[in-house]
Amino acid sequence: MTPPGPDDAFAGTRPPPRRPVLWWDIGVAVVIAIMAVVGIAEASTGVVGFGVTSTGPALALTLGVLLLFVAVYAVLGRPALRRAALDLPALPIDLWYLAGIVAVIALATAVNGSFATLQVLGYPMIWNCVARYWSAVQWSGILAVAVGVGALLRGGIFGGLFGVTIMTVLSFAFSVAMGTWITRIFERGNEYRVLADRLRASQAEVAALSGAAGAAAERERLSRELHDTLTQSLTGLVMLSEQAERALAAGDEPRTRDRLGRVRSAALESLEEARALVATTQPLGDGGLDAAIERVVARFRADTALDVSCRLAEVPLERERQVMLLRATQEGLANARKHARASRVSVVLDVVPGQNAGATDEAVLRVDDDGVGPNAELMRNGGFGLTGLADRVSAVGGSVRFVAGAAGGARLEVRLPIGTAPGTAAGATEEHADRSDRSALEGSR
Repeated sequence: MTPPGPDDAFAGTRPPPRRPVLWWDIGVAVVIAIMAVVGIAEASTGVVGFGVTSTGPALALTLGVLLLFVAVYAVLGRPALRRAALDLPALPIDLWYLAGIVAVIALATAVNGSFATLQVLGYPMIWNCVARYWSAVQWSGILAVAVGVGALLRGGIFGGLFGVTIMTVLSFAFSVAMGTWITRIFERGNEYRVLADRLRASQAEVAALSGAAGAAAERERLSRELHDTLTQSLTGLVMLSEQAERALAAGDEPRTRDRLGRVRSAALESLEEARALVATTQPLGDGGLDAAIERVVARFRADTALDVSCRLAEVPLERERQVMLLRATQEGLANARKHARASRVSVVLDVVPGQNAGATDEAVLRVDDDGVGPNAELMRNGGFGLTGLADRVSAVGGSVRFVAGAAGGARLEVRLPIGTAPGTAAGATEEHADRSDRSALEGSR
């Protein structure tokens, strides 16, 4: 029997069997061979059904009924069983096959009582070909009664009518019990198969979503990296080239050569940053965070001729948070250069106690300038660099403030907890740094 499963939405995920009726062929061949041996042995005595007593006719009748069973199976049974094995819809001709096989088994039982053993093929064929449970039960009853009738026609076997009745009831009960048990096993297996197919589909969907999320995160990371490194470097190149043009127009050859030299130096540094972004296996720069910030400040001072002071304390931070502070320094200096019209800038890195009771110490970076103060539009919407910086810092439990300074100008303040931030797995930040920011400090040189 092949009952419909609870959900056939994933039925196409299983590859069809290459030879779906192979075991039926083997079973029929084995049973028919055994029945042929038994039938020939009994026919040699000349005693078969329908009053045949001669050896020759008895042998012909015995083999003929077995060959008829094989013919009905080969012509009608194999296609019907193949459709059942492949979960294909049954055809009306399949009912004719069941009727034919029932009739042949009844006839074989009437010829030779031992041929009632063909029920071992008849009942499984019924339960495989009939889709509905109660229809299979009815066909099993028909086969049991047909075998009983054949036994009565044979006469003298199974102890007469009473014995035939007992045999019919027992064979019917056994077939229904076995068919029910096998059907339940099949249905449960079908449920497990559907669940397994759903699980595989869910795993494929999760893998696709994870890949998309990873690609989006990588695009966001590259956007931040490009803004924090190449974009700012290219902005500096534009400013240096404009200064060189003005010096050239004024006939100031020494200043022109100086600015062109700085353009070349800045271009080489930008090239190194681009290579560092592509090859993320570069080691950290010598001297750690302090030296990296000092290099950024020195380059900024040389490019802008602004008065930049730098006071740095040693802070015990892992790699990713060092990179965040470096990026914050670059962002603060870039804002001072592009928006503030400042003459003095100070960069201070220090360690302060946590603001809340029981909180860990914090690394605090402040970039102050004496310019015009924060732009109202920038403070309201946030630039790309400030937004990206705030996202990265908040992910590890830190905070970013871009406000007016106490003595005028603007202040960018970044606070990072020293240690593992709440809700962050230990060691996760180090792994993220190895993947996304390993070259950041090296690129700041």
